[in-house]
Amino acid sequence: MDDLIKITETQIGAENVNSVNARDIHSFLGVKSRFNDWINNRLLDFLIGVDYIIVTKKLVTEPNEVFVTLDTAKHLAMLERNEKGREARQYFIEVEKKSQRVLSIPEQIQLIAQGNQIIDERLTILEKTKKLEYWQERSLHDAKNQTVYRIANGDDALAKRLHLKVWSLFKKKFHLPRYNELPAIAFEEGKSYILNLSLADMV
Repeated sequence: MDDLIKITETQIGAENVNSVNARDIHSFLGVKSRFNDWINNRLLDFLIGVDYIIVTKKLVTEPNEVFVTLDTAKHLAMLERNEKGREARQYFIEVEKKSQRVLSIPEQIQLIAQGNQIIDERLTILEKTKKLEYWQERSLHDAKNQTVYRIANGDDALAKRLHLKVWSLFKKKFHLPRYNELPAIAFEEGKSYILNLSLADMV
């Protein structure tokens, strides 16, 4: 039963799928008409690139090959309405069942592990790119004001300049076009940097 008709893996559309060379089906079914006439007639209701593909040979003297999906192969077999057609259709159904077998426990564990790894990677990316929340922005503002008033020590003119200087140093330190584009993961580091600025840093 396994060697009744050769099954191959072929890219049809965007996926690699189990497929059958239509010439093998034609031969097995014992169709009396020419292959080209038979296959052209049978594929009228099917979509190229979805249900089948045509493989063009390099040499002009070599005939093109037509590979069909298992679903299409079942339909082609069923259309013959004879014993050979029923046998071929049942064979394709059995092949489909085998390809859809239940995964073993180790295989399931491996798939789960791969899925978890993908989730972890995505969470890491999200964590690294997550923007500041509103309360974190306000906390950076408060830290900036605290640092400015500490350094200015009552000098309003100096304080005005320091407000801009703090953000300038902050953006340069973290390579940001705007202070509020700091990733949330770096919030504590950013706040600590602002609180530890000194007059020497402002020069």
